[in-house]
Amino acid sequence: MAEPKVLDMIRTAVPVGLAIVLTAIGVLHFVWAFSPWPFKDAVTFTRTIGGGDDGVMPSAQSAIAVGLALIGGAVLTLMVNESLPGLGPVWLRLVGMYVLTAVLLARGLGGYFMNSGAAVEFQRWNSVLYSPLCVVLGVLGGVVAVAATARH
Repeated sequence: MAEPKVLDMIRTAVPVGLAIVLTAIGVLHFVWAFSPWPFKDAVTFTRTIGGGDDGVMPSAQSAIAVGLALIGGAVLTLMVNESLPGLGPVWLRLVGMYVLTAVLLARGLGGYFMNSGAAVEFQRWNSVLYSPLCVVLGVLGGVVAVAATARH
């Protein structure tokens, strides 16, 4: 009896939760295209988010591109889950979901190598939040991808 409930959770909570977190992080990247918020200044931002001490914010174009990619990943997740109407062939959406999963896992697992030579603030946050969060998001993406593959 527990199986249908688990499948319902995979079908609803996992993709919606993943999409919400990806969207929130994407919106933060849009903010960072124009401001170091919630940090007090650019130096604090780069020490904490980028790992450098130079205080040079990323270009607006790169911050917006990352924000669009993250929000696109959220939309893709909901399309693969069939919560939103799908665009393009199913196989392409599934490939996209597996690619999203791989990118998140690569950032999460490979992120620990980013600590070498980085500012202490970045090392701390990367070790306790950024990299583990990417691993969790990657695992959730994999759950969505595998569940969608099983349906098709």
